[in-house]
Amino acid sequence: MSVFKTMSQDLVASLDLAYEPVGVTLFREGDPLPDLPFTAENLKSYCQALALAGKGRTLLLAKEQMGCKLGTAVLGFEAEMEAFLDDGVLEKYGVGLYGTEEASAATIRNSTYLEQGKTRAALIAPLATFREPPQVAVFTADSEQVMWLLYAVNYDRGGRMDLPQSGGALGGCADITALPLLQGIPNVTFLGLG
Repeated sequence: MSVFKTMSQDLVASLDLAYEPVGVTLFREGDPLPDLPFTAENLKSYCQALALAGKGRTLLLAKEQMGCKLGTAVLGFEAEMEAFLDDGVLEKYGVGLYGTEEASAATIRNSTYLEQGKTRAALIAPLATFREPPQVAVFTADSEQVMWLLYAVNYDRGGRMDLPQSGGALGGCADITALPLLQGIPNVTFLGLG
C-alpha cells in the first residue's frame, strides 16, 4: 500500500470526510505526462474536477476540457489573460456578483497566477492514487474538519495563520492551488462553482 493511500484513508476516517483528499499536479510544456489518457469529457471548471476527484475520479485534463477560462488563466494554461477581463465574473456567471465590470476585473487582476502559457495538463485525482507527492493537496471539508486540518498544519509553528482570499472568485484555482504552489503555504477557500 502506498504512503498516500494510507494517509488518505487515515484522514478520511479521522476527520469523517465525505470527499477523499485530492492531489493535483500541473505539467508544464516539456514535462513528461503520466501514462493516462486525457479525460474524454468536457467539464465546466477546475472546481468541478476537484469535486469529481474527491469522489474517486482520476482526471488528466487539457485546458480545452475546463470551461472556466478564468481558472485556466490562473493555472497558467492561457498565454494571455486580458481577453477574459471583459468577460469577468459578473457576466460569466450571470448572477451579479459584482456591481461593475471594473470591480470584477479588479478581482481577477489582483489574483494569484501561475506563469502564463506554461501549463499544458493537470492531473487531478484522489490523493490515494499518487505514487509521488502531488504539487498540491486539496480537501473538501466542513468548518470543523478545516479547523482540525489547520491545527495539524500549524502544530509545530503555532501562531496566527493568514489565509488570503481572492475576494469572491477564483477559489479553487487561485486560493487553494496557485497560491499554495507558488508560496508553499496552506490556504482555504469558501468558493468554487464546481
